[in-house]
Amino acid sequence: PQVGEVLYVLNPTTVRTRGSGNLSVDFPRGQSVVLVSLGGDRAILAPSQADATMLRAYGVRKPPRYTATTAQLAADFVSAAAWDRAREEGMRRIRERWPDLSADLAGKIFLGEPFVGMPEEQAEEAVGRLVLARGPAPGGDGAVAWTVGRRPRPAELRLYTEARERGPRARDFEDFLATRTRAVLTFRGGVLVAIDPSSGQPPGLNWP
Repeated sequence: PQVGEVLYVLNPTTVRTRGSGNLSVDFPRGQSVVLVSLGGDRAILAPSQADATMLRAYGVRKPPRYTATTAQLAADFVSAAAWDRAREEGMRRIRERWPDLSADLAGKIFLGEPFVGMPEEQAEEAVGRLVLARGPAPGGDGAVAWTVGRRPRPAELRLYTEARERGPRARDFEDFLATRTRAVLTFRGGVLVAIDPSSGQPPGLNWP
């Protein structure tokens, strides 16, 4: 990649903000960023123009900068041309599996965006790796709830372990996961009937 190039996230990944905050930020598939600088084993990234405009609308005066390793950059980020090819191939594969899907809905599944009315098999394709827990939904009517996070459960366990080394804020891993919930998907009869976002949902995520 070249400095100034717009890159896209192909594999959901986590970067860190640069500066005193040094916070972890989860990038979903399809997130676009600008490569600001590249040196040693570190890359500095910035929000794309569209995301920077959105952040300003939320009152963020100075767009953040993110750091990623060069290995992470090579594994999880691709050029605009490579992103277009990957999206086209991913949507083709999804529509081969479910021929009745529209291009718009196939695109949502490829980007990991669940939608009301999709069967469990399509939801598994969209967010399966991000499901933190599955079980009966409240109400006792046979509905099933999926708790969906921002990263796969093994990645959250690593983050929890690191947090404990610095001084835990949650009593146990399940308490920690409760703070990492992105949304709860409710299925009835094998069909997604509701998407309930977490109360802590940050702005800018592409669903719900």
